[in-house]
Amino acid sequence: MDEPLSRRDFSRHAALAGLGLGVARFAPDDPPLAGSTAVDRTGGGAGSDREAQHSVRMNQEGRLAATEFAPQRDGVYLNHAASSPLPLRTSVALRRYLDDRQRLFHLYQTGTQDYAVPALQAKVGQLLNVPPESVGFVPSTTEVMAMALNGIDWRPGDNVVVPANEFPGVLYPCLHLARRGVTVRQVPVEQHVDLDRVLTAIDARTRAVAISWVHWITGHRIDIARLGAACQGTETLSIVDAIQGVGAVPVDVSAAQVDCFVAGSYKWLMAIPGTAAFYASPRFIAQVTPDRVGHAGMKTSVYDAPHIDWLPGAARYQVGGTINAALIGLEHSIDLLMEVGIPRVQAHTNALVDFLHRGSDAAGLRFNSDLTPTHRAAFVNVTTGDSERDERLVKTLVSQKVIVGRRGPGIRVAPHLHNSVADMERFLAIVRQTT
Repeated sequence: MDEPLSRRDFSRHAALAGLGLGVARFAPDDPPLAGSTAVDRTGGGAGSDREAQHSVRMNQEGRLAATEFAPQRDGVYLNHAASSPLPLRTSVALRRYLDDRQRLFHLYQTGTQDYAVPALQAKVGQLLNVPPESVGFVPSTTEVMAMALNGIDWRPGDNVVVPANEFPGVLYPCLHLARRGVTVRQVPVEQHVDLDRVLTAIDARTRAVAISWVHWITGHRIDIARLGAACQGTETLSIVDAIQGVGAVPVDVSAAQVDCFVAGSYKWLMAIPGTAAFYASPRFIAQVTPDRVGHAGMKTSVYDAPHIDWLPGAARYQVGGTINAALIGLEHSIDLLMEVGIPRVQAHTNALVDFLHRGSDAAGLRFNSDLTPTHRAAFVNVTTGDSERDERLVKTLVSQKVIVGRRGPGIRVAPHLHNSVADMERFLAIVRQTT
């Protein structure tokens, strides 16, 4: 039997080795689960490199990482802006974790009863191009938006700027600030967010701009580098909900200079609900005091005399224990996305959306989304021009195992790396038959 590792030694070992397996650290000779495909779990070596190359290649149908998504061939899943199916590796890791929770003594024997966060911090840091210590994890995107806004030292007469058509998880934390004497400046939106109008709404009393990188209904993407540059040198913090972009669109958060950037795990990052990864800039940490506190955000041990002594970096915003299953899932799914490469994912989804656009006229569809390179993301909103017809069409599509979402002025179509032109053809064929 291997010598047990202390929690600190194990965390350091995991971070340096980049094992990326969280609590469910498997021995190489563990048998595969029933119904699963054997995968390399050693964390390195030529065998794992070959496995990675095989799992991320494009197959003859034009699908990336097709072996990771075999069950999706039973239908056409085009609803990643709502939630994503799990890659095989992530599903296997989660089932292993549940198995380990049944035989919990095994985790204590190997010193892996607690999740080793540093490895995942490093991977998210690489994904966003930020320092690992600036990455934290909380249960949801909305919790970060609320935490960020509630933690500012607001003074009567201060204001927060937010687009009027924002996702409720962004808008409601802003509206709740009115009780503290904060003016909520809702910037009017016609079809898409006009960043010029948002920036014009900022004045000397603006303490924060709360905004989505990619809009949840239309997939409209804003220039976060412009936002970050406008807020730098002022007291205005840029607080960005990025759940609809991270995992499908490349981003350099350090270059963009935004202050808070958060993405939940279950959409384009292809994991399960239960955690959101966020970046906190140095000036965010200086200006935002955690609005709730627990032992997990403290330097002190649970055995020390209680006193407030925050951990450095983003870790101070963690209140209690982590949702280990969600972190394990996120870690494995990020591994897959990084092996494929986010620029490659973007090019693939762009090609699928372009194919849809070329066939839209013949299918009687109109695009509600902006496809210019600076504003497009990985999904679009289309309509037949009639709300009731859109509703009926979505029901017909779902009944024929083509999963899309009814959102706002139309139908949200959201492909990811495992989708193909054949999937888009199937969608268009049903639309033509129905309309």
